[in-house]
Formats: sequence, C-alpha cells, structure tokens
Amino acid sequence: MRPIVGFTIIAAAMAASTPVQAEVFAMTGHFPAPYRAVSLLRSIGVDRIAGRDGTALALAIEQKLSRAGPDGRPYYAVIALSRRGPDADGIITGLADASVRETNVKRQVEICAEGTDQKCTKKEKVEALCLQETVTFAPTLRIARVTDGQILYSETRTQTDTIVTCPKDKSKRTPRQSIDRMVRTAADRLADDIIPRHENYRIRLREERDGMDKAMAQRFRDSIKSSQRDPVAACGEWAAMDGDRPGHPSLLFNLGLCAERDGDYAGAERLYAQAGQAARGGAFAEGVERVRALAVGRADAAARARGE
Repeated sequence: MRPIVGFTIIAAAMAASTPVQAEVFAMTGHFPAPYRAVSLLRSIGVDRIAGRDGTALALAIEQKLSRAGPDGRPYYAVIALSRRGPDADGIITGLADASVRETNVKRQVEICAEGTDQKCTKKEKVEALCLQETVTFAPTLRIARVTDGQILYSETRTQTDTIVTCPKDKSKRTPRQSIDRMVRTAADRLADDIIPRHENYRIRLREERDGMDKAMAQRFRDSIKSSQRDPVAACGEWAAMDGDRPGHPSLLFNLGLCAERDGDYAGAERLYAQAGQAARGGAFAEGVERVRALAVGRADAAARARGE
C-alpha cells in the first residue's frame, strides 16, 4: 500500500525555515502518519526479521515503538508474539543484512618530516595508501494486518557510509559503529512512517498588496503588523476588508489561516482554493493539502481517544 504522499510533502514544507522578518501564525494540529492504514491499528508485534542484523533491528523497533507517542503515551501496544499465534493487530517482518566492501584508495596525508610525532617541527603532505570501507544497509520491512493478511507497509530504504582509514590515523570509526547507527535510523524511519504527529507549526502570512488602492494597501499593511499582537483582531480586519473588496488572494489566504488557526479546516480549505483561483494559479495547493491532512489527523485522534 502506498503512503499518503501529500502528508509527506507537508512535513517537508513545514520544516523549511521562515524568513526572520516574516509575520506568521503559530498553530498546533494532528497530522496523520504517511502510512495511515497502519496507524489505525491498535497493537503491533515484531516477528522475525531475518538477516545478520535482523535481531538488532527488531529490538530497536520495539524500543522505538514503546516510547511515548503524540499524546505522551506509546502510540501502539507492542505485543510479544506467542507460539499460539499472533495476538497483535499488525505484524512486522523483514530482512536486515549490512554489508562492508573494502577497497584500497590513495589519499594525501600529513606526516612529520622533521622531529618526532610528539614534537614535530616540520610537516608535509604525501600520498598514502588507505583502506576504504563502504558500509551498506538496506533493510526491507513490511507490516501485515492480522485479520486479513493484507500488506499495509512495505519499504526498503538504503543507507550507505564510507569510512577511510589511513596509516597513523589516531581515531578510527568502525563499520560496526556505522551499522549500529544505521539500525537506529531504520527504526526511527519506520516510526515516522506509521505514527501520527501532534505538532506546533508556523505558516507565513501572505503580505502581497498588488491590486489594492493606496488606502487599502496601508490598511492591510497595518493589519499584518498587528497580527502578531492580536491575531483575532487582524482576522476581523481582513474579513471586513474582504467585504469591501472581495476576492483579493492575500485576504483570502490570510482568512484561510484564520480558519485553520481556529480548527475550521473545511472553511480554510475553501478559502485557500478561492485564493488560488483569484491568483490565477498561485501556489495555494500546499494549504489545501495541509488542512485536508489536519482534518484527517484530528478525526483519527478523536476516534482513537474514543477507543474505536
């Protein structure tokens, strides 16, 4: 089953830095997991993960999923599988084998030309033969729903690391250390894929005034500046301005942010769509996708809280 792509895009967009001088609305919301079908399960068990590094990955996944989720408690009940059969709603299986490829490479290294290593008076660079170790870890993980056997999640994500060790290197990072880190990263990525997020996020207000007369442009500019002190008043001002001059994309977009801030996701989606139409193809699709995701995330969180 494919992930909900739009939700992944939203997370990346929110991670982007906001300009220092930009005015923003800070908000909080529930975002669904990219693999929503998995997130609707209540319990998960980790079955055998084959391969040399399978046991380590299975333990890392169990530890990660047993930690606090978006509401401060573990999101899934992590079930130890019994010989009688699976007692969990979903079962994780997979394959995890790391490989290390060794090659010789030439590198410029600095050596002591005069004196001793402890008290060197002159250094120079020479070509040395060094050992290059390329570590590759490409675990395959899948999650099946127990009731019908449907595969809800199947991913293979490759990680690579290159370690170069030259003669007289004082510190050496080992392939085992690299593999251990990759195992933890693989567990983190799985959790990110299947656990919803309850996040604080910030969206920049739209400040473009093209198409406004001088008086309206000044009024709009003042309302943007005051929005950080009194966002409710700013939203009221934009609504009044939209009544005087309906359909300006900046007003519609900012009113969409007002609705999103208040949790009116349907209203926000409508306003973002109208802003996109008014701007003749402006980039407002991100707002539409975000509030759709927020509506789904809120509904899922409410259903889970009710025990559904």
